[in-house]
Formats: sequence, C-alpha cells, structure tokens
Amino acid sequence: MTTSAFSRRKLLAGAGGAAALIGTGGLSACSGSGSGGAGGNAASVNAAVGLPTYIPYTGLKPDLPGTEQGVDPAFRNFPKDNPKSVAEVPGKGGTLTGMANIYFAVPPGPDRNSYWQGLNERLGVKLDLQMVSNADYLQKFPTTIAGNDLPDMLQVPNGAPPPVPNMPQLLDKRFTNLTEHLSGDAIKDYPNLANIPTRTWKATVYNGGIYGIPIARGAIGNYHFIRKDLFDAAGVSTEPKTYEELVETTKALTDPKKRRWAFGLFNQPRQLLGRMNDEPNIWREEGGKLTHVYETENYAKTVDDLTTMWKSGVMHPDSFNPAQPFKQLFNAGSVAINAADGYPGWIQYILDNASNPDFELGLMPVYKRDGSELAHWANGSGFFSITLLKKQDDPEKIKEILRVLNWLAAPFGTEEYKYRLYGEEGVDHTMDSGGNPVLTKTGTANTVLPIRYLADSPYTIYVPGRPQDADTQHAYQSLEIPTGIDNPTIGLYSNTASSKNATADKAFTDGVNDIVQGRRQPTELKNLISTWKSSVGDAMRTEYQEQLQTVGATPG
Repeated sequence: MTTSAFSRRKLLAGAGGAAALIGTGGLSACSGSGSGGAGGNAASVNAAVGLPTYIPYTGLKPDLPGTEQGVDPAFRNFPKDNPKSVAEVPGKGGTLTGMANIYFAVPPGPDRNSYWQGLNERLGVKLDLQMVSNADYLQKFPTTIAGNDLPDMLQVPNGAPPPVPNMPQLLDKRFTNLTEHLSGDAIKDYPNLANIPTRTWKATVYNGGIYGIPIARGAIGNYHFIRKDLFDAAGVSTEPKTYEELVETTKALTDPKKRRWAFGLFNQPRQLLGRMNDEPNIWREEGGKLTHVYETENYAKTVDDLTTMWKSGVMHPDSFNPAQPFKQLFNAGSVAINAADGYPGWIQYILDNASNPDFELGLMPVYKRDGSELAHWANGSGFFSITLLKKQDDPEKIKEILRVLNWLAAPFGTEEYKYRLYGEEGVDHTMDSGGNPVLTKTGTANTVLPIRYLADSPYTIYVPGRPQDADTQHAYQSLEIPTGIDNPTIGLYSNTASSKNATADKAFTDGVNDIVQGRRQPTELKNLISTWKSSVGDAMRTEYQEQLQTVGATPG
C-alpha cells in the first residue's frame, strides 16, 4: 500500500520512549527549522511527509497469515528453507558504532565471541556497541547526547509517550533527516525496512522529515495472560463475561492460606477493568477535542471497582509495589491472572515452566461490563523505540548504515534472521527433531547483543517446539484486534508530556492508589484530577489539539 492511501493525520510526527528525561544539558539552546506546533514540531509541515511505501515480504508463507488490521502472521515451526533476503554484504569494512539497551548480562566481546565475529563478517563492518542496562538507559541517554562523540546509531529510550524534551530541535541539530533515503518508493533500496508496517513509521517524523528507523511492535500490545491450570483447578471459566462473573472468578482463584491471589500488580486489574468499563485508549477525540481517560466517568467507575476488589482480598498484598516480581509470582502459581504483560512474554513463560507438567498458559478475552459483547481492545503504539543516525560528513556513510540496518531487519525465517537470533549451527544452536533451532549454552551467552533495538523485523508468532501455541495466539489476536481503538495522540508530540508528565502522573497514580487502599476518601479523586490537569493535562491537551486542528485545516 502506498503512502497516498493514508490520512494526513497518520503522517504526523511522534517518537518512541518511556518516562521524561531530566537534565538534557544544552538541548534547550538547540535551534532549527522545526518551528511551530507543540514543542517546535510543526504539524502542518509533518503532514506533508510521505511515509515509506509498505512492501510486505513474500519470500516465506506463514501457516496463519497476518491481517491489515494488525494480526501477526504465525508459523507453527521454523521454516526448513531459509532464503537470503540480502544479496550482498552491506558494509565496506570500516567500523560502525551504536548504543542500545540490554536486558541480559553483557555478552563476551568480539575477541571471545564467535557469534559477534560472524555477525561482523556478514555485515561487512566492525560493530562497536555500547550496551547499557535497561535500568540505566534513561540516565545514560542524555549524557551521551550532551557529549561530543555520538555513536553512528542511537536507540531512543523505549516506550510511549516520547521521553525526550525538545526532541524536534535535538534531531535537527545532531541527527540525519532520512527522508530522501526512505520516503515513498526510495525505501525500495532497503526492502527489509520496507517490510516494516506503515503505521510504525509515523513515530519517526519530525521537522518535516523522517528521522530514524522504528522498532516495530504489534497492535495487540499486551496479552491478558492467565494460568489456565489454576482456572481449571478452581472450576471457573477462562472467559468471565460480566463484571459479576469476573468478581466471582477472582474470589474462586484466591486462597491466601495457599499464598494464591487472582492478581499480582495493581495495574493488572486496572487494565482489565478499564476495558470492561469502556475507557478510552488514554485519550478520546471528538470533533478535534480531546478528553483524557482520567476525566471520564468510565475511569471513575474503574477506581470504584478497584476499591471493591482490593477490599475483597483478591489482589496480592504487595500489589502497589512497582518492584514486585510479578512474573515470578505468576510462574510460581501465586498469581492466576497477569493482565498487563507484553505478548512476546509467551515464550518466556513457557521456558520458565518447562519443568512443571501441570503448567498451562492461557489468554483471557475481555468483555464489556454487561457481557453483551467483547470490550474494545486498547491498541498498542505500534513501536518499541526508534533508532537515530547521527549526522555524517559523507552521505555514502548514511547509505552504508541503512544497508546494515536493512540486514538486521531481515524477516522471520530468512538466512539473516536465523543467524541474527540463533548464530552458527553446532556452536550457538542445535536443531531439534522438529527442525527448530535451540540455543546452546554458548549461544545463550553470545547472541544477546542488543542489535534487535537498532533494527528488527515485524513480530511473528512462533514458539519453538509448540506448534499449537501459534494457533492459540493467532486466534486470540484475531478475536481481539478487530475491536481495537487507537490512542489518537500516537504520532503527535507534546513537549509537556516529554518533560513533565512522568512526575505529575506518578503523583496522580499514588493518590488513586491511596483511595483504592482506603487511605484517602473517594471524593478526593476530583481534586487529584484537577491537580493533574493544571500541572500537565491541560497543557498536553492544548499541544495535541493544535496539531489535530492543523491537520484538519486546508493548507493555504
């Protein structure tokens, strides 16, 4: 599908990221062409940007196809044939530097890591990586920006809303506008990047140009994971269809004497009830006017439901501790419903419980409060983060970096993908009886280079050695995604959201948590909302609405 088929709103700018970054040094002094709009990001300019032409990879046929709405393709087993997706070695023999977050122990360096050596050979470059723990990345990013030696490729901190104040000015000052290389059909020079869905690219548009490569994520965002074995043991349905049925289900799953509760973290029932109560997906747009979820009666009902749920004892006693090891509690059977975890976690839960013959993982659909129909799914942002390319004196260097990123974005099942994830057969992985690659101890240590956060292929459903799981996940996505609603501000940029909302939102959430636990009166919710609005909410609304109105206007 070409960019002409997309609305002007979908061409607006945005960014991937998590909480607000503090202390960006001299960034406030940066200036550039990105004037107008919220935070200097001109919506009228961004609306004219042509996003890359989407050209889906067709070299391998999935067992279960993906859909335009966002259902991911699924493979029951790893493909036997692994075609090459890149004809030539992309690099020219020099060094490329990069920085990204890592969730594992840092692997051995290239002098002691045959996987890294083989990757360098295939890329045609010496890959020099700074690997920063995810816990430290928000602190490391601004100090790296403030320094004079930027890496060639730099991951913006993950998540949404954007984490970087003055992002448009920063990009204009220090990073490469990639529009001439990636806009429209120009991306055909990088076919694996063209395989990234169009909806994901809007995260990269600033200052009337495309800045960076998006790390794509699916529309589903999170799964509502459940311990199906615990549901079966309690004799309750895995599909409670009304609020009353959900309440009875959570009570049946809870037994404090056995150290078992329905929910672990507070956010798990909060998300589930939010959908059941038909909350907007963070913001709701009506006629160009935005209403935040906190301002709705739907949210007030959710807070009331949570208060009742907390009093009933179905939530873990440590539910309000953000450091709670909720995954471990779920694995141990102390928690039966994990309703707020990323869908790639399916494989990890299976691996973590390989020695438990009773363990059975399931996915729970969510219905509206009266049980009349499925609740609206809150669609994810569509991206994890974006990768920026620093400005280069030689334009050919930019093309080389894009060729390397194109190799790293090789689609599922290709020769490049297989090496990127599993390394060399006989060293980093072996093949099981079903033809699925299985990492060796060496491979487990060596292959965790965070290159997947510099460039990656779109997500594909695949669970090694468990073909039935592909059908389960694909069926769940096919059920929920058609009900999905978007956050209308995805792809827009708010400097207030980037610089102030993390602190204000935490204060608001802490206050709500106090209400739920009975430490504050329910009537104080209105005061919390008013404080949040005056602190950041009204300013964010204004910044977003200016961009929405600009998009809706007829260009002069």
